[in-house]
Amino acid sequence: MPDGKLVFEDGEVRLNGAALPGILVRQSIAGQVRLDRVEQDGLSGKTKIPMGWEDAGLTLDLELLTDDESDCYDKLAAINRIFKGSDNGSNPRIYAVTGRHARARGIDKVVFGALDSEEDDQADTIRASLAFAEYEPAIVAAEKAIAASNQPKGAAPATTAAAPAPAAKIQDDPTDAFSAGFNAGAG
Repeated sequence: MPDGKLVFEDGEVRLNGAALPGILVRQSIAGQVRLDRVEQDGLSGKTKIPMGWEDAGLTLDLELLTDDESDCYDKLAAINRIFKGSDNGSNPRIYAVTGRHARARGIDKVVFGALDSEEDDQADTIRASLAFAEYEPAIVAAEKAIAASNQPKGAAPATTAAAPAPAAKIQDDPTDAFSAGFNAGAG
């Protein structure tokens, strides 16, 4: 269950209904395929095997300005308090996403995963990048639902593995192991 809502539109970012200081200047969403890289004997490089999808990343860039109310450093400190969760002192929060861009990419819930900030010597502003990581992608939720519906209530999964049958006879021929194994299997 989400701890709150993330809304971003019209140049504004809101977490749990409260507007964050700053102006939303950019949003981006990145997703990629999860690859397993396997080395093969005798070949250079690695073979890539697609293994599904990585969790998507959502980044919101805010321009923190200095104005009559506060300077850019005060605004950054306020966002940092939200990022660190100093109001509740617990784990990072999970937010339900309501932005159309994120919903178009199939992102329902995110975790506030990173906060980066930068400034230069040309202006009295700070650029803050708020990075959110997809939390429980739709495919994971669907897989959990399928697994739960296929498992009988209160029952342990059945095992169907049978013990291997012992060999009928074993031949010992130290000079020709291949022929001994072949003849043992044929007999």
